[in-house]
Amino acid sequence: MKKAVIINLSPRKTGTSMMLANRCQTFLSSRDYQAEILHLYPNLKNLNPLLVAINDAQTIIMVGPCYIDTYPADTVYFLEELEKNQDVLHGQGLYGIIQGGMPYVHTHESGLNMLELFAGDYDLSYKGGFVIGMGAMLNGQPLDKLLNGKKVEHGFGLFLENVAKQEISQPNLYHHAQLRMPGLVYYLMAKMMNRRIDKQRREKGIGDQAKSPYENL
Repeated sequence: MKKAVIINLSPRKTGTSMMLANRCQTFLSSRDYQAEILHLYPNLKNLNPLLVAINDAQTIIMVGPCYIDTYPADTVYFLEELEKNQDVLHGQGLYGIIQGGMPYVHTHESGLNMLELFAGDYDLSYKGGFVIGMGAMLNGQPLDKLLNGKKVEHGFGLFLENVAKQEISQPNLYHHAQLRMPGLVYYLMAKMMNRRIDKQRREKGIGDQAKSPYENL
């Protein structure tokens, strides 16, 4: 039986990244895979469970949110630790899934590019990825809740087929699924999201005059 390890790069054990990780596990399990989900953040102080799983797997899938144009910062730490433990890397297929708040995909692709560059420098075979816009708005709900849900569902299904067959997945799958809207709609969406962020800041007591936590660093 083939083995796949799915690594949740999000600090959350619920939410959109975990929903996608569960989708991967369910699909691969139906295709004669032993698919295991592991979480990065609870293992940051001891990465051995992840290293062992990576060593045993033929396929690695990294799933996470886009924080400021790429995966969370601890993903970079994780890759640096993998570089120190290169003995667990022996040609496995590496796939990436990244989802973010922006509806267009180009702002999130740099996360996949980072994985591709890492795989090229070490003994991994980068086989593509999938980008999902507006993932933050889903908050763990199924993909069909997106405005472009049908296209994303179709593209993601084809991506999973590529993973199951250990084939390269092409970027056109997620580019074709991207939500396309007039610029004015993007502007109004940005205004709405900024208002929501401001409201959340006020609810948590974070005002515009709050002292920066970085001033004394």
